[in-house]
Amino acid sequence: MTRRAPAAALLFLLAAAAARAQDPDATGAVIPPTQLPPGVQESTGTDAPPYLRWMLEPRKNGIFVRLPIVDTDPNRGTTFGVMPILVLQDPSTNRITQIHAPSLTYNANFGVEPTYRWYYYPTPDATLSMRASLSKYEREAFSEYSDQHAFGTQYDLYLLFQYNVDAGQQFYGLGPDSSRWAQTNYKQEYWQYKWGIGKPLAEGSNWRAHIGEHYESSRALDGPLPGLPGFDATFPAQFSDRYQQTHETRVTLDYDTRDSAMTTTHGAFAQAYAEASVRGFMSEYDYERYGTDLRWFHPWKADDDSRVLAVQYQFEQVMGPTPPFWILPTLGGKYSLRAYGDGRFVDRGMTALNVEQRFNVLQENMAGVTAQFQIAPFAGLGGVFDAPTSAQLAYVRPVVGSAFRVVVKPQVVGSVDVGYGQEGAVVFMDINYSF
Repeated sequence: MTRRAPAAALLFLLAAAAARAQDPDATGAVIPPTQLPPGVQESTGTDAPPYLRWMLEPRKNGIFVRLPIVDTDPNRGTTFGVMPILVLQDPSTNRITQIHAPSLTYNANFGVEPTYRWYYYPTPDATLSMRASLSKYEREAFSEYSDQHAFGTQYDLYLLFQYNVDAGQQFYGLGPDSSRWAQTNYKQEYWQYKWGIGKPLAEGSNWRAHIGEHYESSRALDGPLPGLPGFDATFPAQFSDRYQQTHETRVTLDYDTRDSAMTTTHGAFAQAYAEASVRGFMSEYDYERYGTDLRWFHPWKADDDSRVLAVQYQFEQVMGPTPPFWILPTLGGKYSLRAYGDGRFVDRGMTALNVEQRFNVLQENMAGVTAQFQIAPFAGLGGVFDAPTSAQLAYVRPVVGSAFRVVVKPQVVGSVDVGYGQEGAVVFMDINYSF
């Protein structure tokens, strides 16, 4: 369970899009506007709404964005703020090399929080992200690096380092029948690192194998949110004022025929993984985890990405003596079931199925960026369980809703997702996630 960075209004991605939309390949060639399918309208910067022209200001070597933030995280409450974004381009190729995105936000529960974000793109296939923030209850230092062709080879590389104090976490107890009235707030303080390396099984193969490692030292304390029972008093077995260490070694096998990992319009993705934690080897717990992530994308017509059916299925299971609750599979949030807050249901296993139909309704050309605006109604089912054999139909949680997406190819997506489930409606905002 990790804290999301404040998700901004969808125009954030228009700024980030400059890093990719104007340089889809190493040559720096700019993507021309695509031929629009029937029923999709197109507008240009000159007839764009005034607020868009005010937010997006082209510069000599990039673009400047004036961006308000409205974040409606179900666990944290509403956050307001501002995020001025500066995107810098290489003047010789128009390829974006840096994005600076500071923000200043206010939340009634957590107060004022300044944050600085820096994105560096040394090559079209490599990204370095850094983030730092500090507030009354929370603080973070974060660094992440990924490269699809590390050091000019066929190997991919992933590195992550993070220290974080997240005071907005919610816990309702373990199991599929945990009551919404058992809600408590806890503060998780942890530091972690991850690394992973992978390569194709053969030259030009769609199959790729990975191996990686994850270490985390974490503790869970009472949270600061008012009006909720104390976490220590309600769930004393889960409370820990001392740091607990976990260490996992993971092997992964991927199959990928998608046209893009982010702005996908056709193809399939399948991932199977297994990992183990051994007590005494940088960990206090013995357990194993395995799971799968399956995705399929199908346009209604060939060579027409205006209507795409997207399907995702997820499964995860943890076995062995009980590890800390914060590393168990969870259900809820933008990445699993979009009508419940992050981590609403927690148990040893989870499964979720989501089906989404994406429709392009508008294409906007502005400040050198071409964006597709989409409406994507969705439906989903999900549940948690101790083991697959103990799963009960009565605890399957249905979800319906719609996503409102902005897509800038080749790999920038922003979305606002409105979902409705058995506990009411929830709104999520996120950038650069597309299952």
